[in-house]
Amino acid sequence: MTDDRKILWAVMGTVGLVVSVIFFSERVQQKLRPDPIRAFVAIQVEGDDHARVGPVEIAAGQEFRLHAVLEAIGRRGRQVFFTEAPALEIFGRRFTGESLRRWSGPEKAKVLWFSVEGPRPFIELPVEVPLSKLAFKENFRADWPRAWSIPGSLRPAREAAVVESRPVERIPFGTQRFHVRIELFGTSSQLVPAATHSSLGATDLAASVDEFPAVVATLPGTLALPSRVFGLPQIDLASDAQRRESVQLKAWYDADLAFSNLLLLRAMVDAAGAQWDDLEWRSVELATGPPWGPGSVAAGDLLRVGQRVVVLFEDRGEIGRLDYEDLCLDFLEGAQIRRLSEVFSGEGLVESTALSPT
Repeated sequence: MTDDRKILWAVMGTVGLVVSVIFFSERVQQKLRPDPIRAFVAIQVEGDDHARVGPVEIAAGQEFRLHAVLEAIGRRGRQVFFTEAPALEIFGRRFTGESLRRWSGPEKAKVLWFSVEGPRPFIELPVEVPLSKLAFKENFRADWPRAWSIPGSLRPAREAAVVESRPVERIPFGTQRFHVRIELFGTSSQLVPAATHSSLGATDLAASVDEFPAVVATLPGTLALPSRVFGLPQIDLASDAQRRESVQLKAWYDADLAFSNLLLLRAMVDAAGAQWDDLEWRSVELATGPPWGPGSVAAGDLLRVGQRVVVLFEDRGEIGRLDYEDLCLDFLEGAQIRRLSEVFSGEGLVESTALSPT
């Protein structure tokens, strides 16, 4: 090979290297890549072949996954979605195949997950505070992976933050809402993101409740209504606030945003096609209780002493017989699962009535 040919090949190699560096530089890759515009949370229910943006209802205990979605606009205005979901349904439209891509940069993407919850499990609303002033919050979930696709969880943030001395029994039902932020970091922005794209957040909830990513997991039958309010704030209105806020609170209850003990019990009785004053109550002794079964006591029955009313949930003590170790759904200052012994103590009778959904 002559010296001139060697020089030519060297020049061509150098030019090729320079072109490659320029072509694959961060700025050029950004220009070639579809331009991100907004983020979504998509929910994939166990057994489904696609993830859906918006609220979904599932059976208690059914598993689901959360997928981060970054919508972008490509050449000629074409929609592209960066996600690990196998397929997407967004506001009734299905996207598959080439419309979906995994994130490949050039920026590094950091995915942060949040649950959107009420300020507290139980809220006593003062007379002077309107219901509209109660703010939902985005709670960063450090207990969830920072990944594009993660296992879904109904567990409230306050429970995850508590260090328990004993294992906590997970509640496989209730309502939870989700928010995701996708931060993009370039080579010149290692500490501060060059761009952040967020899904619907806490301030959007009231106006976008029908589109907000949520999972509502319910038990079957009579337990469906009381099980869905777990994870929601319980609101107790002062008597003077009742007249002003009752309509708004009912709207929030219907939208799975909040509940009150009164609204829940009224909905359960309505679902049974009954009237509260027409319910037939019978006295039962918890120390030597009646058997579980048809014509006796069953999950979904109401138990009461005075004004305290709970929903019978699960046989946990002497199997086949109602006793103090059995579980109930209790709605005193927030939805909780409690043993009957934690609610009704000492000797004496409680009253029981059965509800059957129509």
